[in-house]
Amino acid sequence: MPPSFTALIAGCLWLTVLFANLAESVAEGRGKAQAESLRRTRTTTLARRIDGYSPADDGAAERVAAVDVASSELKLGDVVVVSAGEIIPGDGDIIWGIASVDESAITGESAPGSANPGATGAR
Repeated sequence: MPPSFTALIAGCLWLTVLFANLAESVAEGRGKAQAESLRRTRTTTLARRIDGYSPADDGAAERVAAVDVASSELKLGDVVVVSAGEIIPGDGDIIWGIASVDESAITGESAPGSANPGATGAR
């Protein structure tokens, strides 16, 4: 084999390694930026927490008082109301209504998922 052929193959391999490192750095930077964006959203998103929710009497929570709180203040068992176009303040279960949720920031999927009562998570 001529030395020029060996040098060409070695050069191609080095370029491949350099490109892979660059692509990995870009992906890592994007991931960190998305994580920071989600952290910031958690502290700035308001949630309409319902006090005294009764699914038998008022499933849609239309006749109970709602208190605006930061999503970071929500605790396990809190019930919140989310209307169309609002940001979902946290992970949870749908207990009334149907939702179409854009989860692209979390899952990377481009299409929104639909969810019904009893569905777990943001979906």
